[in-house]
Amino acid sequence: MNKGEKLIAPMYVLGLLGMLVIVIAVYLTRESDQGGKGTTDYIDISADWTLDREGTEPADLSRLGGYMDEETGVLSIYHRLPPMDGDESLVFRSKDVYTKLLIDGEVIYETEVYESRFYNRSPGNLWNIVKLHDNCSEALVELQIDMVYDTNAVTVDHTMWGDKTDIIQAFLKEKAFGITVSMLMAIIGLILIAIGLMPAYSRARKNHGMIWLGLYAVLISVWSVIETNVIQFLVTDMRILQLIDNMILILDSMPLLLYLNCEYQIFRNRFMRVFCYVDSLYIFAAVLIQLSGVSDLHLVLHVAGLAMIASCVILLVWVTVELCRRIRRHQVVLNYVLQLSGMGALGISTLCEIVRHSQSDHMDRAEYMRVGMLVFIVCLAVSSQLETYRLFENGLKYDIISSLAYSDGLTGLGNRTAYLEQIEAYAGGETGISQLGIVFLDVNDLKKVNDNQGHEKGDELLSAASKIIADSFGRYGKAYRIGGDEFCVLMTGVSLQESYEAGLAEFQKLIREANMVKGRTYEIQIANGFSICDTARREKIDEAVTAADTAMYENKRFLKNRVV
Repeated sequence: MNKGEKLIAPMYVLGLLGMLVIVIAVYLTRESDQGGKGTTDYIDISADWTLDREGTEPADLSRLGGYMDEETGVLSIYHRLPPMDGDESLVFRSKDVYTKLLIDGEVIYETEVYESRFYNRSPGNLWNIVKLHDNCSEALVELQIDMVYDTNAVTVDHTMWGDKTDIIQAFLKEKAFGITVSMLMAIIGLILIAIGLMPAYSRARKNHGMIWLGLYAVLISVWSVIETNVIQFLVTDMRILQLIDNMILILDSMPLLLYLNCEYQIFRNRFMRVFCYVDSLYIFAAVLIQLSGVSDLHLVLHVAGLAMIASCVILLVWVTVELCRRIRRHQVVLNYVLQLSGMGALGISTLCEIVRHSQSDHMDRAEYMRVGMLVFIVCLAVSSQLETYRLFENGLKYDIISSLAYSDGLTGLGNRTAYLEQIEAYAGGETGISQLGIVFLDVNDLKKVNDNQGHEKGDELLSAASKIIADSFGRYGKAYRIGGDEFCVLMTGVSLQESYEAGLAEFQKLIREANMVKGRTYEIQIANGFSICDTARREKIDEAVTAADTAMYENKRFLKNRVV
């Protein structure tokens, strides 16, 4: 983790937690605010509304804000119901407005919402379903629209008349593709997070790039599902959906920036660090504004849009610069081409969405963008995995070479090089240990076995001895073969004397058991010596090594004299 990420990533996580606090606060404080209160086909009546009771002045639902009286913030539109043979439903979508439906001046329906002081001011993006009985046949319906923010946010559309089940089923079929793409993004995001948490990936990349990209994909998928307006049929509290929608728009640029840092170390650049600090502070400010009630998230969303555009531009510039650099050096560029392709798809889809949205407000703000985002996420994920595969392959080769360089080929224990480097690390204070236990061991009569029974038997003796050492003293430290018949175990921790004695008891038991094996043509006899270095300094370690070596040779003489 580099200089910038040490602060920026925790700041973002705190901001994310702040958004979750708002959702929890809403859930705990909300109260239900109750307002006053077929056929097998349906018709779209969006073009049949008028601005007057007589039905002479048509109302264009795509420009309701233009008809709105900004002083009162209220607008009424009218529609004459068709003849009815039974109960039917009027279904319409409203966004950022409160609505009432009146027949003969009597309110038969009004927006029903939950209340909490932590909510946005508007009721959100919701479906209104009003069931009307046959006594309302050919009645004049008045739809009152109460503005919340400004005229640009006034939206009522998709007004339909008929059987509500048919209406809902038709809408679900229409949005099946959008739901599928959204769910696919969520699945990809969760897979990327899982990959990022895998130990093999962590060793290969040593960063959290896949986790941040996965989080970005999951956040975008949730936003995309909300934007389809399908989930609104299933959730009773629409305002919490609007809150989550706004939160994601505020939060989702930061995972992309953190991913960029993992891939390109953008936080090394001072401007980028400042930009990310400002974005993090914006997230905190949005949380505080919402919790304090001074304003709500909807009114600060324009900053989120600027942050997302800036993040995408930064990504484009960084990848383009890196691609040009690699082309000049004749290096592999496939992963960068993939990333640029993903950004191209996202840019084109975003541009199409901006053009579409500039003409009129639409129910689904992600209709084009979700496809571009899916391509973008897949391209970035694949490019990162190509790089990960290369690093993993190189890391595997390095591990094999490192293993050969620091392991004894016969016994599998650490070799003399590994032992000396470990001693240097202890002496240099790199490990932070305070005490070191040193066990020196020597296999007796190896030369005799080699001369009389052959080197194959001598290797067998060394292998058996190394297993005994590893299974006894090696349980309390790291075992090394430091010479032809010489071994050493370096022990760390507390109660080193007790560890040595426990290892010694196991060591002696294993030797007795090994010498009882029938058919063995030699006796296993291993001398050992032990000392403790109470301060991990060069001179103290050298003294402990000498003491352990001296004790080992004393034990060697004792064993030889005992045999005689």
